[in-house]
Amino acid sequence: MDDLFLKEKFNRKAKIKVLYDAQCLESYLCKNNGRRGIFFVVYNIFKELLRRPELEVEVYAGMDYYVYHRVKKTFSEGGIGFTPRIFHGNVKDFDIFLSPRGPIPKGIKRTGIVCYTIIHDLIPMVCPLHSKDPLFFKIVKGLTWKDYIFAVSNSTKSDIIKLLPRVDPNKITQISLAASSNFYPCIDGEQNRQIRIKYGIPIDKRYLFTVSAIESRKNLIFTLKNFIKFIGKNHIDDLVFVVAGCVVDDFEEFFNAEMASLGENNTKIIRAGYVEDEDLASLYSHAECCIFVSLYEGFGLPPLEAMQCGCPVIASNTTSIPEVVGDAGILIDPTNDEAMVDAYEKVYYDEKLRQELSQKGLKRAKNFSWEACIDVMMQEFRKHDFTQQKNSYIVSAPRPWKHLFKKFINISLGPMISKMTIFCLEIFKIKREKQKKTFYIFGIPIFKKIHNRIGK
Repeated sequence: MDDLFLKEKFNRKAKIKVLYDAQCLESYLCKNNGRRGIFFVVYNIFKELLRRPELEVEVYAGMDYYVYHRVKKTFSEGGIGFTPRIFHGNVKDFDIFLSPRGPIPKGIKRTGIVCYTIIHDLIPMVCPLHSKDPLFFKIVKGLTWKDYIFAVSNSTKSDIIKLLPRVDPNKITQISLAASSNFYPCIDGEQNRQIRIKYGIPIDKRYLFTVSAIESRKNLIFTLKNFIKFIGKNHIDDLVFVVAGCVVDDFEEFFNAEMASLGENNTKIIRAGYVEDEDLASLYSHAECCIFVSLYEGFGLPPLEAMQCGCPVIASNTTSIPEVVGDAGILIDPTNDEAMVDAYEKVYYDEKLRQELSQKGLKRAKNFSWEACIDVMMQEFRKHDFTQQKNSYIVSAPRPWKHLFKKFINISLGPMISKMTIFCLEIFKIKREKQKKTFYIFGIPIFKKIHNRIGK
């Protein structure tokens, strides 16, 4: 009834037209060390938006030819199972621009269409020593009181309200992320045996497991030092700690030095490196426990992935992590050594507790789904009046010759002169269609020339 009322009130079209910024979508398919959880989020939100019959979704691939080309190639190769349209034309034909990761272009903002940005965390502001992400500062610099925001947790929403005073708190909506359907209780013992061999995990040992980029914020040195303390204190020889993830470049030297300082027991730490998607469910499912005592998280997908596989969880009691884990895991102070060792002892010695946490985790994981995430987005989308007049902004498909021309003038004329030249060229645009040519200045149509052709 409410939906019908809103449609009558705003004279809404049958479908809401969404332009989705997919400039980092192709990173989801790049299976390498730089692949982070955020790319899974970008992909899964996009996939679920496409499933909604009340939406008409197209892809914004940016103005950079190389980015556009990579996104186009990703779709043409069928790597994501569908072929959405890569948009070029007048942005004012859309109702919503959704950026899952990245600043919204100023030209698009000037059209007056509703702009949403997904904020995953404020790590560079909250923990500046742990992250220096130039893209993040481009995102927050462009945010104003007119922007609408999806925050991936209540913790992140609180940080936005506290640290970004330019943003209207009433325009921030909390959404919950989800784990992929690839995470499930995988009880195939032979499969796990082969995966162990693949990543150098001893077949005759029990193991703890963590999935994390190896950087200071993830608190892995604290985690591993206390693991060594725990096995030393209890004279344990049948347990190893498997770390899946690669070291961030500027942290590698320090991390390796800390691991070397652990002495001969550092052989109990298995560095698995990058783990392929199809192997993770088995590794989670057969682990004694998943350890995730990060100092700060915007959401924290690994504990949710573990719970969805029936793996017990030890996690931090800070920032967003309690929102994800709830009472389905052991939550500890990520700076308390005694609490960490005590948690290790509980999950190692108490099989009944492990089974209890496994069942609680499976139950809690059902509270998170991509369908529920997009349902919240849809409720927000429906609140807007899309009948308001919008300004024109033309996005043309990048051409290789334009990219080469920019590169040429940059080399030949120097950076400053080349930027001025390119700026002047961007002021005036011509869009050619079958029977007309339209001239634009600053994205505004000034003059149309019609071609009346007779014959074939």
